[in-house]
Amino acid sequence: MKKFFKILFFIILLSILILWLAKIFLLTHKYQVKYYNEDKIEKDIVITFNGIYGYEKQLRFIDEKLAEDGYTVVNIQYPSVNENIAEMTEKYIAPNIEEQVKRLEQVNLERKAKNLPELKINFVVHSMGTCLLRYYLKENKLASLGKVVLITPPSHGSQLSDNPIADLIPYFIGPAVKDMKTNKDSFVNQLGNPDYPCYILIADSSNNFLFSLFIKGEDDGMVPLATAGLEGASLKTIKNTTHTSILEKQETVDEILQFLKN
Repeated sequence: MKKFFKILFFIILLSILILWLAKIFLLTHKYQVKYYNEDKIEKDIVITFNGIYGYEKQLRFIDEKLAEDGYTVVNIQYPSVNENIAEMTEKYIAPNIEEQVKRLEQVNLERKAKNLPELKINFVVHSMGTCLLRYYLKENKLASLGKVVLITPPSHGSQLSDNPIADLIPYFIGPAVKDMKTNKDSFVNQLGNPDYPCYILIADSSNNFLFSLFIKGEDDGMVPLATAGLEGASLKTIKNTTHTSILEKQETVDEILQFLKN
């Protein structure tokens, strides 16, 4: 019996060590902001940011294509495992939006003097990042808000967050996971529907068999497809893509550019 408990104790310690190393080296990414076309704002600004455990490189293909089209792009890479959604929004997202709002106000004053049309701030955000943005826009009204693109959003939560493990090890996977439960009283289900031009792009394939076991119906490896939509938002499926591969598909970029221009 003593040997059994020793083995069990060792397994528990090993599991904790693995989780700790995963948090440090795989799930945590430092806070940084990357700019494209920052010095010469001649077209709308587009702010982009990642989802849970995400990082700048995942959105680089989209960012670079938007920049090539003339947009000023601001990518916010934020740590996603230390705070809940509201705290991350206030700490990392809000200050950057407010900075761009001030910059754009000055640019628009100069454009008005030249009889040029006013520029706007648009958003292209991924996964849990859509929840941060929806929370920010619920709490703040932006006079300069243009259009919003939500990519693979857990609009009404994901059954992955309903799993009991999310309540048992929040330190390792992040407290924000609990914000994305599917029950009607969860944080994400209190964010409401968009009152701004909004376009939702979803994937249709999963490359994570284990995660898909916990999600009801079709999924993209992280979120259920049936509940990705929001009232008042258009929605399109990008075929043969997963939760993250959708970010590197030319069709995704084409849809974003067309939505921003129309």
